[in-house]
Parts: sequence; C-alpha cells; structure tokens
Amino acid sequence: MSPSSKALTLVTPIQPGKVKELDALLSEIGEDITNKTGRHISFSQLTTVHFLRWVILPEDTEGARHYPPQLAFESNYDGPLDAHLEELIRVGGPMLARIYASCAGCPDDVAGSVESFKRFLLRYQLPAAAFYRGYPNHTVRDVLDNTLARRAIQDFLDDPKRAATLRGLKPEQLCEQLQKYLATVPGLKLERACPPPPSRLDRFVRRLMESTPIQLAVGIPVGLLLLPVLAPAVLMLMWKEARDEAEPKTEDVVDPRVEGQEDYKVQNQLTHLVEVRPGWFRQLTLRTVLGGINFLARHYYNQGHLGGIPSIHFARWVIIDGGRRLLFFSNYDGSWERYLGDFIDRAAVGLTGVWSNTRGYPKTRLLFGKGATHEEEFKQWTRDHQVFTQVWYSAHADESVRNILQNVAVCAQLKTQLKSQEAEQWLLKL
Repeated sequence: MSPSSKALTLVTPIQPGKVKELDALLSEIGEDITNKTGRHISFSQLTTVHFLRWVILPEDTEGARHYPPQLAFESNYDGPLDAHLEELIRVGGPMLARIYASCAGCPDDVAGSVESFKRFLLRYQLPAAAFYRGYPNHTVRDVLDNTLARRAIQDFLDDPKRAATLRGLKPEQLCEQLQKYLATVPGLKLERACPPPPSRLDRFVRRLMESTPIQLAVGIPVGLLLLPVLAPAVLMLMWKEARDEAEPKTEDVVDPRVEGQEDYKVQNQLTHLVEVRPGWFRQLTLRTVLGGINFLARHYYNQGHLGGIPSIHFARWVIIDGGRRLLFFSNYDGSWERYLGDFIDRAAVGLTGVWSNTRGYPKTRLLFGKGATHEEEFKQWTRDHQVFTQVWYSAHADESVRNILQNVAVCAQLKTQLKSQEAEQWLLKL
C-alpha cells in the first residue's frame, strides 16, 4: 500500500511586468492566513491539504545564465491528484484566477473551466527528485481527529470535578471511564483504518541499515563488483572537487523579509533555491544522491525522522530549469537555528552529498565529507539562498511531528479493552 500523502510541485513562468502586482497579492493572502479572516481563500475548507505554499522565485541575471521570474506552488496532500486539484479550484477558484492571471497562458475563466485550468497547471508540474514524509500513512483527517481526541482526554483528566471520582481507580478502570467519555464527545471519530504493515522491502532495508554483519556481507561483494565503475567515479570526483572554486561574494544577500516570517508558531518553513554546478558529472551525481535519499525516505526513514532529525513534517528537493537549479521546500518544527543545527549534527553527510553539487556550498571532500560541518559557512550559505515565501498554510499549525505521532500511538488503542499492564503503559503515553 502506497503512503497516503503525496507531493505536488508547479513552477510557472510569470508574465513580464507582473511580478510586483503578484507579490502584493500573494503577500495579502499570506497575511490573511495569519489573521484567519478568510477574505481571500478559506484554507480551512481544504480537506486534502497538510501544507501548501506559493512563492515567487525572483529573476536572477547574475552570472552567465538568466533565470526569469517564476511562481512556485507546492502542496503535501492526500488522495488522488485529480481530486486534490478540483478541491483547490472549488475552494479558491476566484483567487486562483487572480494569482495565475499573472502567469503566461492561464485560462480566463478558472471556476467555469475546471478541466482546462487543471490542464494548464499540470503543464508545469515537476516531479520531486526526493520526497520525505514525517507521518506517511496518516491523512489530514487522521491528524485532526487524533489531536481532538488527545485534547478531549486531557480535558477529562484535568477536570477538577472528576478528580474525586477518578482517584483510586485501577488503570484499566480509568481507561474504561475515558473511553465512555470519549464516546460522548461531539465530532470525535474513534474509528480509523490501521496503517499498513511494513512491506518486505521496508523490512529488508531496515535490517540492512541497522545490522552491521549484513551490511558487511552485502557491501563487500557489491563493492567489489562495482569497483570498475566506482574507482573512475571517485577519481573524477576528486578532480572536480580540487577544481571547485569558492563563489565570489562581497556581501551577504539575505532577503530581509525571510527572518521576519519565522518563529511565530510551533512550525516553520523554508524555501531554498541554488544553482547546480555545470557539467554532466555533477548532474548525474546529484540525481543519484537524491534518488538514494528518496528510496530511503520511502522504505527506511518512514517512522517520523529523517537521518535522526525528528522535526520535519514534509521536505522535498525538486530539480528545475532543465536541471540547472535545485529547489528545496521544508516544513519543520522549532527555530531555524535549531533546524540547521540538527542538520549539521545528525545529517551532515546526506546534506553534503546533495548540496556539494551546487554553487557556493562550503568546501567538501569525497562528496559527503566536510561541507555542512563548516557550521557558520553552511548557515550563511543557506540564508543567502533562502527565498521569501509569500503564502504558507498548515492544516495543523499547532502540532509538532512528535505530538502528531504521539497522538497516533495514544488513539490507536482507544477502541480496545486494555488489561491492567496495557492500561498502565497506555496512560504513561499521556
């Protein structure tokens, strides 16, 4: 069974002279999400969306290449793509028409011509080279229901009127009282499908990643078989890295609006855009590393952490502009500083393997070495290539990945009759 959550990325060219007008409109929509007035788009009516954003990728005329301004859209959604697009158009039709009127080739009547508008959008769809999900088998509805149930449980336990009644109850009796109470909470659905068990491939990859003897038993013969290919690749990589020059930079180029939109909630977001180093070798290396991350994100890093980082809801890398630039979207918990710190401490190897193939990245060794471990350089490079995000929406903005998965664990047993020891263990999760 495939994961319920999926990724949609659209990168659309903006008409000449329309950037300023589009920036103003999107900024209004973004501020409206915070103010919760719903004047522009009633985001709360979206039932398939975990996160979405619109961001203008600004014109870039530096260097040998010219990149015109583009509008990027990304969503993390549940269910079929067709149903997701139809819901977006139904909920935000008039505003979508205004947004995409600034883009070349948009149909005039969006709401009245759903099929032609879907065709227009899908013309600019790009696949994610790597896509990570923090809770891959849980829909928006699951997350919201589990959060509601957890809050109801907390209200029940914190109610001073019940304190005398609950005092002295055995764990299984307390659980029984809780279950009776939850059955009376309006709008609370305790019936939910169990997530699918790990596939054979998932189990095999997990054993391979976590068992040193198996890693050696498999790795040595595979390494010997691949030696005729790996040796030239390593030599080519060493030659390339020796010739990589530091990108000239006279000053930091951070958009002052970027930091102003961070650290208001439990969650944060990051949009990052950087140019890929030229040449077929870098292209092949980048796509190979991203393919490996995508495989592991699907079959190993599918338990709520990416490389040991437990704060990422969804993240993706998308190769755009015919392979010349790499776009990265992330939805994460905590501050920017802590997020980057986690990357450096826990996932520097994977990060460096990806971004060592892009311009300006701190000096690396053999693709995976150094790079992100140059902490100050890495953080400044990240800031310099971070893009201001005009619109960012989260369906469950007050919930961390840890809370969401904890709520899943709590609610999974709500419909079962718990014995004494099981009830004790369940209550400890609260």
